[in-house]
Amino acid sequence: MLYCISFCYNFTNLETERGITIIKMNTGQNLLEQLKKLLTKDERLVAKDGQILKNKAQELARGNDATLLKLLLSDKQIKNIFFFEVEGVLIFDKEKFIRFISNKEFLPDSYTAFKNKIGLTTGDEYLSESKEVVLVWPYKDCVLEGGMTKEDQKRDEVFYNETLAPDDIDRLLAPKVFTNFKRIDKKGEHLLDGFKRDEHGIIKNNLIIKGNNLLALASLKKQFARKVKLIYIDPPYAKKGDTFYNDNFSRSSWLTFMRNRLLIAKLLLSDNGVILVQIDINQLPYLQTLMGEVFDNNLQSLVSIKVKSPSGDSSKTEKYLEDISEYILVFAKKEKISNLKPITIKEIVDENSKTASQYHSLLISNGNIRNKAFEFFVGSGKSKTKIEVYNLDGFQLMNIPRSKWSKEYYILNYQKIGRTAKFSGEFLNQFKNKKGAFYFKYTPTRGKNAGLETEIYVYNGEGLIMLETFSQIIELDDGSKAVAKIEPATNLIADISWQGIANEGGVTLGKGKKPEELLKRIIEWSTNRGDLVMDYHLGTGTTCAVAHKMGRQYIGIEQLDYGENDSAIRLKNVIRGDQTGVSKAVDWKGGGDFVCMELAKWNENWAERIQEAKTEQELMKLWDEMKTKAFLSYKVDPKVIDANAKEFTDLSVEDQKKFLMECLDKNQLYVNYSEIDDTDYNVNEEDKKLNKEFYEDKSDI
Repeated sequence: MLYCISFCYNFTNLETERGITIIKMNTGQNLLEQLKKLLTKDERLVAKDGQILKNKAQELARGNDATLLKLLLSDKQIKNIFFFEVEGVLIFDKEKFIRFISNKEFLPDSYTAFKNKIGLTTGDEYLSESKEVVLVWPYKDCVLEGGMTKEDQKRDEVFYNETLAPDDIDRLLAPKVFTNFKRIDKKGEHLLDGFKRDEHGIIKNNLIIKGNNLLALASLKKQFARKVKLIYIDPPYAKKGDTFYNDNFSRSSWLTFMRNRLLIAKLLLSDNGVILVQIDINQLPYLQTLMGEVFDNNLQSLVSIKVKSPSGDSSKTEKYLEDISEYILVFAKKEKISNLKPITIKEIVDENSKTASQYHSLLISNGNIRNKAFEFFVGSGKSKTKIEVYNLDGFQLMNIPRSKWSKEYYILNYQKIGRTAKFSGEFLNQFKNKKGAFYFKYTPTRGKNAGLETEIYVYNGEGLIMLETFSQIIELDDGSKAVAKIEPATNLIADISWQGIANEGGVTLGKGKKPEELLKRIIEWSTNRGDLVMDYHLGTGTTCAVAHKMGRQYIGIEQLDYGENDSAIRLKNVIRGDQTGVSKAVDWKGGGDFVCMELAKWNENWAERIQEAKTEQELMKLWDEMKTKAFLSYKVDPKVIDANAKEFTDLSVEDQKKFLMECLDKNQLYVNYSEIDDTDYNVNEEDKKLNKEFYEDKSDI
């Protein structure tokens, strides 16, 4: 009989303590090779390059995997090391096995060996025991809380994970210094001369912020907490093959990446604010669970969006059903958001609208109820209902001449305009030949008004439908008003074309670009003119471009540089009167301005240069500069590294990059505002002034 048990030991020698064999790592090289050879017999534990996947082995051990246990038992020496007998029962010491294969001496590669030699190592204790926090800085920055160290990466990620203690994380998320302030309008770029604030002291500038979005969000908390009405984000989807993360642990790192940003986003949302996050089917259930935790299960809707048409050839579809949809999760900060009643605007009623051509009858008298004219019955048996019909006095409809079909006329006479329509079914014969106006109440048993008592007006044998029953007066984005034919917004969007959007805004994006019409609808649903909209995965700027055209204030954050397709380029086009996208629908003519600003980089400059380097010579030159100018990790001794330069040059270029990244102090990627006066950072006087104004720091302004 075999049992599994978990113990935790500090293995120091090859002795037996309480019947449990302890392994001495520095004398067990033959055992290391023997175990490695044994584990390679399980194909689940072997990577593409032939290396053993340590964490997979740990995972199987924790789960008491039968195949792994049989494999370990097949070797007598391995069996004696990792199993012991108690009263005839064989017990697997899984913790000993896990600690053994987790040790840095087990299967070290050249990179690990080099790190061990120069002392740049975090030891071999469990992350969950050390209570440290993992930081990943591969292509975009994210904070991970435990669980993913250096395992199962299939050797295809550029930079591995590192650890920082929790007190360092507090420093990491402190407010940062901004730099490169510019105000941009129709006349071009200008040095920023200050921030505009309203009577309550709230910044009213449109802001485009360049830099890590987690750190930027943390830097906005003081100024914009509870001020943002709508947050829309279209984050990376962490699809297989995406360079955003290593595919083998993308979901866990992606979810933690999302969580840390969502926690700050919640602080920024106003009490009646909403956040909408667009995602595909792969991450949807996980993201919904995460957002439910962060936003107290205040799910308002799950919107389905048709993003493409079927391919037409079902044989090319690998999935059971072809995937043509994406989804938007809608969460509110508070449980109820009664002030928001999203609608879909079908048409603005003016001289050119289809609605005006149908609704052109003006009611010139309210039609007072006089006396009962007659009665009739609908239904049969127990469901038979008596309908009492009354005459209306002074009731008259007058055709509106086409010359008066205008937005202004329909606003003025909004509640008096209607049209007649013939009854169908059981009502038809009751009024077929009757002249004059009549009124009755009826409770339908079917349709959208089933069970609701409805007032019905009849004129010359036809029903009267008033425009106000399915329209309302709205404020347009130019500040004017109009009557709009509307219907309640639904959680299905299938009428927005995703074709031909490549050049919207004068910028392009290979994939992931969203139609301006989609953002227009979201902004209409969730905000009023002047409200603050935020997108901290801005990309090429669709959200802010549409918000600008619709008269909303906005904040956009993006770390990546899109060159000629950058959001700032797009917004310059908007200011100059860009006529793509929703411009015609909102009557956009151009104008307005926005402010660009960046997080002040320090070690981030070095991180970017390391990523961009192509050769060993470039990296060696960078290292020479880093020794005197960069903030290095407290674990780094440059003299020791230089003394082992030969081993460094033996590493691959990717491993050299990885090592130099680990040498950087990740707390110093950007300049903290608390250190703005430190001469090491060379923050100029104008930037100091604007930062202190932004943070409302009255000292030395």
